[in-house]
Amino acid sequence: MILSMTGFSSATLTIPFKKKGKINLSITLKSLNSRFFEVNCKLPFALTHLETKLIKLFKSKLYRGNIFCTVHMSNAAELTTQVNASVETVKGYIEAVEVIQKKFNVPGQLEISDLVSLPHVFELPEEPIDDETASIVLKEFEKLTDQLVESRVKEGQMLAKDIENRIQVIQQDLKKIEARAPFVIEQKKQMIQQTFATVLAQQAHENLDAFIYSHLDKIDIHEEITRAKSHLENLLASLQSASNENGKKIDFILQELFREINTLSAKCADSEISKLAINIKVELEKAREQAQNIV
Repeated sequence: MILSMTGFSSATLTIPFKKKGKINLSITLKSLNSRFFEVNCKLPFALTHLETKLIKLFKSKLYRGNIFCTVHMSNAAELTTQVNASVETVKGYIEAVEVIQKKFNVPGQLEISDLVSLPHVFELPEEPIDDETASIVLKEFEKLTDQLVESRVKEGQMLAKDIENRIQVIQQDLKKIEARAPFVIEQKKQMIQQTFATVLAQQAHENLDAFIYSHLDKIDIHEEITRAKSHLENLLASLQSASNENGKKIDFILQELFREINTLSAKCADSEISKLAINIKVELEKAREQAQNIV
């Protein structure tokens, strides 16, 4: 199965919390291209202890890509415990005021109304969610991950179809190259014979034939064509494979195909074959661009 590395899913949830309230969560999950598996989680404090479990969940279902998980809690106050005074902060404010009064001889008294209006005088510690709520949240994340996989499957089908279409074009051009190759070799043979006939006229005919065939062997592209056909068959098999991780294999096969076509065009210096080889390389490059997005 061909899976794209890009996908998106989102949900808004209302979950009961310790039978005394509810928490509202807005979750977005998206994945982008990456050579490896990477996860970036932005979680509220109450959910940070779930990060390791979330990473394991994503790894088990998404395999590869850059995964971005963002959770926004709209009513975090539901998770706050009692309000605490930040004693050290208040102490710091009082000492700072005393320094100002002594240094600049400023009169006046610090009132409680002045203190409570200062920032960070009170602490509102959040309480992590309990195990029951955490279980509900993880189940919702599993559903979202499955939705993301579905979007990856749909895009993966389009990627596979596009690459298959390019394979068809490559196969047609490869057939044309295969059909032209014997004609090119015959042309080269005649040219060699005409060029060297006079020079080698005094030598034995067997030596002339050996000389000709040694040069023709250097431009023979039969092996390259055979290997290219084999790579195309492997490529099609990979596109139809049941495996969920095919991207790196497909990319490697495309690299090998590119190498064979380069060798083929270099060995057989024929304008028509060079033109067809360029067309194939263009299709291979486009296929490689698509393969970069496959898991």
